[in-house]
Amino acid sequence: MTGYPQYDHYVLVSLDTLRSDAIAANPLKLWPRTHSAQQAPRTPLLDQMVAEGAFLPNAISAAPYTSAAHATLLTGRWPHRHRVYEFFNRRLRGETVFTWAHRRGLRTYFKSDFPIILGKHLGFTDDVDEYVVEDDDEYFSRLDTSAPSLSFLHFGSLHIPYGFHNLHYGGDAYRRRVAELAADIPASEAALGDRLVETYRSGEDLELLLRYKRIVLHHYENGNYDTLFSLYLEGVETFMRTRFEPFMERLMERMRGRRVLVVLFGDHGEEYDASSYGHFNTMAEGVTRVPVLFWGPEVSAGTHQERIRTVDVAPTIGAVLGGVQERLDGVPLVETVFDGTSPRPREAFVQAHVSDTAQFVDFQHKLLESGRKPGSLPHVCYAEAVYDGDVKVSRQNYLYTGGPVGTWSLARCEPRITAERFDADLVPHRSEWSEEAAHALALLDTYGSHFEADAAEHQGDDPVATADIRAQLRDMGYRI
Repeated sequence: MTGYPQYDHYVLVSLDTLRSDAIAANPLKLWPRTHSAQQAPRTPLLDQMVAEGAFLPNAISAAPYTSAAHATLLTGRWPHRHRVYEFFNRRLRGETVFTWAHRRGLRTYFKSDFPIILGKHLGFTDDVDEYVVEDDDEYFSRLDTSAPSLSFLHFGSLHIPYGFHNLHYGGDAYRRRVAELAADIPASEAALGDRLVETYRSGEDLELLLRYKRIVLHHYENGNYDTLFSLYLEGVETFMRTRFEPFMERLMERMRGRRVLVVLFGDHGEEYDASSYGHFNTMAEGVTRVPVLFWGPEVSAGTHQERIRTVDVAPTIGAVLGGVQERLDGVPLVETVFDGTSPRPREAFVQAHVSDTAQFVDFQHKLLESGRKPGSLPHVCYAEAVYDGDVKVSRQNYLYTGGPVGTWSLARCEPRITAERFDADLVPHRSEWSEEAAHALALLDTYGSHFEADAAEHQGDDPVATADIRAQLRDMGYRI
C-alpha cells in the first residue's frame, strides 16, 4: 500500500496525435499564431475534465512518434533505457505500468488502435491480461468492473485520416469526406511513397487511407499548410463528438459507484510547415508539447503551466500503485496531482530517430520474406531538442533530399542549431546564442551519448516478422 489515495480502477487514456493546444480549455495556445483563419475545435468533455482535474498542458514528449513516445509514457524511462527509440526496430525492455499493476493484483487491459507498433511485436503486451485491437465494444465486453483493474486505452483517430481512423468508425462520412477532398486536387498516377500504416488494413480501408495520404501530400508539396492544419483541427472535433465522448460516457456508466483515476495524455502533436510534415521529423513546439491530465476523486483541481515531461507520467502512477522495483528516470508528480503544488520544471529531451526510406523498404522486404531480421535497420538521429529553464535548443543533423515526401533519402548535413526562449505565455521565440543555450546544448550532447552506448551494447532481442504480419502486409500492397 502507499500513502496516496487508492482506487478500484486506473484508466490510462492515450489520444494519439493530440497536441496540447487542441483542447479548447487550454489557455496556452500556439496554433493561432502560426495558422490563420482556423476554426477552433469544440472539446466539451475534455474541457469539463480539465476544470475538474489536475491539468498539465506543458508536457514535453520524449519522441515525436507513437512507439517511442508510448514506451516512455508506460515505463517512466528515457528511450535509451527502454530501447524503443525508433519507429519499428527494437523490443521494449524493462518493467511497465502493467508490471506494477500485476504486483498489486490488478487485472490489466490494453486496447490499441495501432497494433503493429503498439502490440506484441515490440513487447508492449507483456503483463497484459486482455489485449484488444481497434474494437471499443470488445473492450467493454471483456471489462470486469467487479475486480480491480488497470486499463490502457489507445485511440488513433486523431492521426491521419483525421477524425475517422477506419471505415468501422468513419463509415459513410469518411467516404464522403475523402471524395470531397480528392475532388479539389488533380489526379495522379505516380506511386505513393508513404504507404506506412500503423494497423492492419486491406481492401477499401487501405484504398481510402492511401487516397487521404495522397491528398495530404498534394497540399504539403504546394505549401498549403493552413489547409492541412484545418483538416487536423476538424478531425479533433469529429473524433471528440463521434467516438471519444460516447466512449467515456459509457465507461463512466460502467464504473459507476467505483473509485476511478483517469490519466489522459497525448503522445505527440501535429504541425505543418516547411520543416514539419505532420510530426515524425520535427521538433516544432506544437508536436513536442502535449497535454497530461489526472482526473478522479481526491485529485486537486487546477491548471499547472510549469513544464513537466511525459517520462514523469508512469512514476506518478507507480507512486500511487506501488510495486515499482527499478530505477525510473521520471519523477512522481503526486504532490501536484493530490495537493495542488506546482511542479518544478526539469530538463526535458526529445529525439527523432528515422531511417532512410529505401533502406527501410529493403529491410522490410527481407525481414518479411525470411521471418527473421536481416541484422538491424540503420537509424539516425534526424533531429533533437533540449529544454532547460526558459531555453529550448534544437538541432537538426540530417535532411531528406530527392523526390516527393515519403520517397526522400537521408543526407547528413552540417548541424542546424537554433535557440529559442519562451515568453510569459510559453510561446517560443528565436533568440541569440547565449551561455544558457550553450549549457543546454552540452546537456543534449550528454543525453545523446547514451544512445550511442546502447546501440553498441545491444544487437539482438528485436522483433521478428510472423506469418500474420507477412499476410497483413501483403494485403496492404507490399510484394513479399
